[in-house]
Amino acid sequence: MGEVPVFLYDEHVGLLIDEGPNRVGFRASARALSRHGLGSTALSLNLPLGVVANDVHAATSFFGGILPEGRGRQNLARQAGVPGTDLYAMLNYAGTDVPGAVVIGPYAYPEDHELVPAGADEIEAMLNRTADYAMGMVGGGGSLPGIQPKAVLTWNEGWYLTSKGASSTHILKPVAPGQEWGAQWEAYCLALGRSLGLTSFEATVQGFGQRTALVVERYDRIAQGRRITRLHQEDAAQALGLPWDTDAKFEAVDRRASHANVANLLPRVRKLAKSRGPRHRLLAYMTFNVAIGNTDAHAKNFSLLHLPDGGIDLAPLYDVTALALAPDGQQNMALRVNGKAHQPSITLDDLVSEAETWGIGPGVAREIVSETLQGLLHAVEVTDHQQVTEKLVRYISVQTRNLLAGRKAAVSDLPAYLGMF
Repeated sequence: MGEVPVFLYDEHVGLLIDEGPNRVGFRASARALSRHGLGSTALSLNLPLGVVANDVHAATSFFGGILPEGRGRQNLARQAGVPGTDLYAMLNYAGTDVPGAVVIGPYAYPEDHELVPAGADEIEAMLNRTADYAMGMVGGGGSLPGIQPKAVLTWNEGWYLTSKGASSTHILKPVAPGQEWGAQWEAYCLALGRSLGLTSFEATVQGFGQRTALVVERYDRIAQGRRITRLHQEDAAQALGLPWDTDAKFEAVDRRASHANVANLLPRVRKLAKSRGPRHRLLAYMTFNVAIGNTDAHAKNFSLLHLPDGGIDLAPLYDVTALALAPDGQQNMALRVNGKAHQPSITLDDLVSEAETWGIGPGVAREIVSETLQGLLHAVEVTDHQQVTEKLVRYISVQTRNLLAGRKAAVSDLPAYLGMF
C-alpha cells in the first residue's frame, strides 16, 4: 500500500494512502493534530483531521475532486503512465500545483523550483497540447478540475512555464479557431461580475501565435515578485462530499448539489445583524447567474475559502458565461432555484423564496436581488462590449429588466437570439 505526504501551506498535514482502484485514504500527522486540533476542518469541511485514517469516501471525494474530468483525466492517466482508475498514482503525479494550498508529493516548497521563460511560440505549443496532455503540461505536476481543457502559466514581468510544481498564477482556457466568441463571452460576463463586486480577478482574451485563450488570474494565488502565496480553498462538491467521478455536481443527478446545501456550508445569517455575509453574496451570485443565463453554475463552480482563523468565506464568482444563449445552450439551471430548473421561467420571487430557505429574511433577500439586478443593468451600460455581439448585451439587459419587473427571466424572442450564429 503506497503512501505519499500531503502539505498544507508548506506544513506536513498527513499522508495520502492508496486504497485501491478509484479510492484513497488520508491520515493526519501528529503535527497537524497538535497545531489545528482534533476534528479541524482546515483541509476540508468534509475531511476533519483525526487520529486514525479518515473515511475513505470522504478522502476520495476531496482529493479526487482535484482532478480534471472526462478526456482531461484520461490524458492525465496516460501522461502519468497509469490506469485511469489509479486515483492515488494520478494525484501523486499531478499534485504539486492544484487548487488551494495543498501540495501532494515530495515538493514541500514548490516556489523554490525553476520557472522557465515562455514566449508566444512556447505558449502556443503548450495550448496545442491541451487536447493530448493534462493542462498542456508534458512534465506533470499540476491539475485543475473541470471538463474544459486548460493550461497554466506564471506571470512575473513576463510569462513563465510552471516547471516541476512551481505555483502558477494564471489559468488559460484555449478555444478552437472560429470559437473565439466563447472566450469573449466569458471575459465580458466576468467583467460584469467585477463591476458588481462579485469577483475581483482579471480575465482577458489574448492571442499566442495562432491560438486564442481566455487568460484568468487565479484568485487562490497572491504573487509578490517571485514569491507566490497559495490561498486554501475547496469547491462545494468537495465540501459536500459528492462523488468525484460522476456528474453529482448537478442537482438533477444528486440532490445534495443544491443552492441550499451550498449556503449551509457558509456561516449562518444573524437575524438582527445589519452587515451582510457570505450567504448574502451567494444570493447575489445566484441572481447574477440567472440574469445572464449562466446555467452551468453547478456545485464545482462555487468555492469556499479557508481563512487563517479557521473560518469559511465564499470565493469570488468564477466560470460564468451566458450558456443558455450559446448554440445548443443548456436551458436548465445546474442548481435549481426555488425548485425550478428551467432558467427562462425563474422570477424575482423565486430568487427571494430560495434565499428564505437559507435563513435570509424576505425583505433583505428582495433588497439584495433588486440591488444586484439594478447593478447589472448599470454594468451592462458602462462595460466595454466591443468584443461581443450586441445581441448578447441585449439578451442580458432584457432578462435583467424582466426579472426586475417581476416577470419570468425569458426574453420573448429567444429563438431569434439562438439563431444568431
